Amino acid sequence: MSNIIARTGAGAALALVATTMAVPTAQAAVASPSGLSATPEGASVPALAWAPVAKATGYQVQVDNDSSFGSPELSLSTVNFRATPTAALRSGKQFWRVRTVKGSDTSAWREGDPITVSPVSVPVPTAPAGGANLDQPGNPPLLQWLGSPGATSYTVEVDGDSDFVGSKSYSTKATNLVVPDPLGEGDWFWRVTAVKSAGLVSLPSNPLSFNILPLAKPSLVSPTDSVDTKVSDVVLDWEPVPGARAYDVQISDGPTFDPGSTTTASGVQGTRFSPYTTLANDQFWWRVRAIDLNGQATSWAQTNFGFNRVYEHQPQAVHPVGSYSSPAALTSSRPYYEWTPVPQASDYELIVASDLNFSVNSRTCRTSGTTYVPRSANDCGYKSSGTTYWMVRPLDKPYEKTGLPGQFASVPQAIDWTQPSTPPATFDPTAEVQGMKVAVTGGGSGCASTLCDSVPTTPVFSWDPMPGATSYSVYIGQDNKFTTSVLASKSVPISTTNTMLALAHGDQVSALPDSSAGQAYHWYVRACAASGCGPQPISSPFTLGTKAFRKVSPPVTGLSTSSGAGTEISFSWDDYRATNLATPWLGQTGNQSARGYHIEVDNEPSFQAPLLDDQVVDQTTYTAWDRLYPEGTLYWRVQATDSEGQGLTWSTVQALTKESPAVDLQSPGNGATVSGTVPLRWAPQAFAASYTVEVYRNNDRSFSSVNRLFTTTVKTPAYTWTQPIPADPTAYVWRVRRTDATGNPGPWSTPFEFRSLGAAPTLTAPANGSWQPAAGVLFTWTDVPGASAYNVTATSSSGDRLANVSTPGNAYATTKAVATGSYTWSVTALDAAGKTLGTSLNGSFRVDGTPPTIKTMKPGEQATRKSVFVATFSEKVKGVSKKTMRLYQKGKKKPLKAKVAITKGGRKATLKPASRLKRSKTYLIKLTYTRIKDEAGNPLVKPDKWSVTVK
Repeated sequence: MSNIIARTGAGAALALVATTMAVPTAQAAVASPSGLSATPEGASVPALAWAPVAKATGYQVQVDNDSSFGSPELSLSTVNFRATPTAALRSGKQFWRVRTVKGSDTSAWREGDPITVSPVSVPVPTAPAGGANLDQPGNPPLLQWLGSPGATSYTVEVDGDSDFVGSKSYSTKATNLVVPDPLGEGDWFWRVTAVKSAGLVSLPSNPLSFNILPLAKPSLVSPTDSVDTKVSDVVLDWEPVPGARAYDVQISDGPTFDPGSTTTASGVQGTRFSPYTTLANDQFWWRVRAIDLNGQATSWAQTNFGFNRVYEHQPQAVHPVGSYSSPAALTSSRPYYEWTPVPQASDYELIVASDLNFSVNSRTCRTSGTTYVPRSANDCGYKSSGTTYWMVRPLDKPYEKTGLPGQFASVPQAIDWTQPSTPPATFDPTAEVQGMKVAVTGGGSGCASTLCDSVPTTPVFSWDPMPGATSYSVYIGQDNKFTTSVLASKSVPISTTNTMLALAHGDQVSALPDSSAGQAYHWYVRACAASGCGPQPISSPFTLGTKAFRKVSPPVTGLSTSSGAGTEISFSWDDYRATNLATPWLGQTGNQSARGYHIEVDNEPSFQAPLLDDQVVDQTTYTAWDRLYPEGTLYWRVQATDSEGQGLTWSTVQALTKESPAVDLQSPGNGATVSGTVPLRWAPQAFAASYTVEVYRNNDRSFSSVNRLFTTTVKTPAYTWTQPIPADPTAYVWRVRRTDATGNPGPWSTPFEFRSLGAAPTLTAPANGSWQPAAGVLFTWTDVPGASAYNVTATSSSGDRLANVSTPGNAYATTKAVATGSYTWSVTALDAAGKTLGTSLNGSFRVDGTPPTIKTMKPGEQATRKSVFVATFSEKVKGVSKKTMRLYQKGKKKPLKAKVAITKGGRKATLKPASRLKRSKTYLIKLTYTRIKDEAGNPLVKPDKWSVTVK
């Protein structure tokens, strides 16, 4: 209701009025407090609170385990509307009550709900919020809870079901925990139990849940997504996924990935994959999925990239050549076929027939070189009558047994061959074959020296015809007596009717291995006739005209690698056909194309076993998919393998330095000051299977074991030590490095330093810079494991001590009125011996115990019809409006229209009537003072009387 107080004086007056509650008479009863509460549940040192009572000068509080309050455990008087015990209450049910004090009067007691004090209070989970979605790997589950006073440790249970049967269990002395084991996709539940001593534990907390989101799906890069994309070397590439330790890759000949036609590579550790054996000529689809650190796979990438694997190389005929319409006329005693080499061909398939469609008298022969020399009339030879047709295509081993076929030369060749007549001659069994030479091709000039050096390929052998000879036996051995041979049994040489020889399929080997250092191949041709044969070279007592050659294939060229700054290394080199073309020998170039390539990678240049990597691949690029390499200098080399799988000359040794990116530390930031239970966080890395994190004392950047506080290995990009990091004015140094899926440690991160407040409480209220009531302040803070008590200090800016008290709880309420001023406060955790565990950072707050007043009210006792009414305040106020400052004509209930403005930074209120005032009338201004307050929330003091006369 309104209480209108008028100033007396001559004539009518203008009165300043305050709106308020009716003041109770001295005999009226004092109101009891309401809104009683006690938090937290189960605490042995609860914070008691109630709603403030108007005009109260104080309160009395009692706590007892007897509802009759015969001998209270706590009995205190306070001006605050909050109260906290400074000693732990006994466990069990406790009763409590509070009453208002107003001068010498007191209200009736008001009882709160009974408190049940637990022997060990139950921790309260706080984060992550229930049902929170946690992105992986950057947001591993950091579990946080409010501690239990006096607890020495906590047991955290994590389970995929809310029944916690078979749950994972972790012990820590901190009040937060980064789950050290990677958790799979889906819902997870957790709860925490406080432990005071053996056998003295709290009940488990109420469980909270969180949801682990899956890793991102791999982003496929190449080949381009089109079944029309032609691919010769199959290299599948995708972007790395942080948090993935491996990948699964599937290649199928259909977009539905049917099991019967799908090849799966599991555990691919890099982000590039090539099958060791080439794919067929066909359309293919492929997809990738990531495997997280828990071994759980993501779903397959949604785009099923398609490509078309092709092997389209065509050799071109060199000899003999002729067309269907104009067959070449040929008379030669040395029938042979020759064509150009093509890349990736390990073998060639020659087809000879008597018709253009290769259906009459068709024969098929195979060879590793580009020259085929028939050895008899039945061996893909020229037809003695009619036209001979021939064509050739490449084969790419090791695909299946015979090799992946390429394309036939575009036009079949046609020849008409006439066998040259040979004049009769008498065979001389003592004579040796003459004109022996080796060449790269059948038409090459070759080398006829006793020793022909650096022959780049398995040569074509030729010699002069022997008069009277009907056949020849060719011997190839490791010594000039032919006691050993890589080609055939020493008693079974190669027999031919031709005067030229090229190794072919059906021989013991179709290509000769390269010569060992300082060694050579020896070869000899023995002529034979119906009457017998010439000299026998095997263990011969005679000195015969043997020839020798050294086969030295050119080394692979064009070696290069991807950047060593990446985690996975890709190697590449020239196709071996290109290498041969660039290596001439006596005017000819080698005809070899590699069946495959043998690559070795090691961390020392001598390549002593065991090697880091030793693989044979089917193309000119290689990225290991089943392993990653260690940091540091790596050496590598490549050799081509021939059609027999024999290694040829090694390339020069190449070196690179692998320097994978270091882990980026995130928090605590470099130079930060933090609580001793702060989580350490870093950015997750692709290819990481685990992380090693270390912390060192004494700012030790030499990382000596003497100063190492702890080292541990985790599978998440965050970690909280299981006990608080001790308080220390000297900085700690921490660093992290990853270990990849192969077990290779990466480089250490740039070290960060931080200073620890130890097992320090975190201040929770009052908030920094907040205004607090003069009636008293409630301080609260987080629990510190192992703390038996906390010392609370609060000091004003002038040095006056507001509080210096010890309590076993996590809250303290002042009992006396707080003077106006600025304050800082902190809390120190103490162990059972009173030793400091850690001190919090300072908090701050402000108190304003002086309410605002009205300093002046104008006009004075008299006003004019045009008067404007102005009130000035002792300080800045808020809440002034036309609803809280109104103009009335005396005797009227309805306020007059007026404009109200607040100026001078909130220190001046102006009311301007909308119309002129009436002469000889009294006007009243009513201020609702309870709604006009200063910044601290103090209401305006009820103003004095103000009277004026309108002229």
